[in-house]
Amino acid sequence: MSTPGRSAATTVTGWGMVLSWAATVAASLWAFSPYPPLIPELALAGVTVLFAVGWVVASYRARARARDPLSKPYRETRRPNRLLPYLIGFGIPFATFAAFLTVFTVSSSYGRETERLERVGYDEYRVGVVRLAGKPEFHPGDSDRDPYYLTDLTLRIPYEDGPREVTVPHMYTRHKPPVPGTEVDVYFAPRDPGTRVVENAERDDPRWIFLVFLGIWIWPLLLVAGGILTSVAKARRLHRLRRFRPDVHLPALGILLTGLVLLLPMALEFQVAGYDRLPALLACLTPALALTWAIKRS
Repeated sequence: MSTPGRSAATTVTGWGMVLSWAATVAASLWAFSPYPPLIPELALAGVTVLFAVGWVVASYRARARARDPLSKPYRETRRPNRLLPYLIGFGIPFATFAAFLTVFTVSSSYGRETERLERVGYDEYRVGVVRLAGKPEFHPGDSDRDPYYLTDLTLRIPYEDGPREVTVPHMYTRHKPPVPGTEVDVYFAPRDPGTRVVENAERDDPRWIFLVFLGIWIWPLLLVAGGILTSVAKARRLHRLRRFRPDVHLPALGILLTGLVLLLPMALEFQVAGYDRLPALLACLTPALALTWAIKRS
């Protein structure tokens, strides 16, 4: 039986929209794609958009059928869903954080080079000094650092196809100049002698810095924000949002779609008017704006 704005189709498409949205946020936080194009995340976002369109169409059709004079009067029998406040309350801050992480997505060229280096074993290794290739340059210390030397060094690099001597300029040593036999730390690829030997070349993903190192306070903050939104969001008010109202839902969905469009330059690696990260930053505002609009108008 059809009801005003409700049918089996609206139920299926509505929950499909919410669950695919949650899956999109989870995929973005987990970084399924380490660099552009972010295909899994975009595919899930596309499914969310399709479910949203289907929900709007199904809602209009249910409303049209409900106006049929032969249809039975509708009585609301559904109780407020207890899961919905948690999905919305925690989904909004986590969706905002997922959009924020997109700002720090590395370029595809950087990502592909990182994968290549991982395949050839690129990492930091301790190797021995064969001889000095230049005179040590002394740099006096100050309140922030100890005295140190910069020296061109010829190092013995143990590649998998046999050791080779490689000269590395301006190697850093503290307190005293290096001598043959001294061991120093350098980055090289044991399975690719063509990769340059350098003293410092860590390749960090900025996303993981936020997820791991800053997670000490970011994750608790997200949980606190989710808890506050869940407690503030009344189940009955959110229950009213399950019934489609064009003046409430179309603008809210439009705001969320705008946020998705703003993320596309980073997700697909192109620029708009010379910008790619700035639109992604603006997209961080759209989940809260959409919720605020819907709550105020409901």
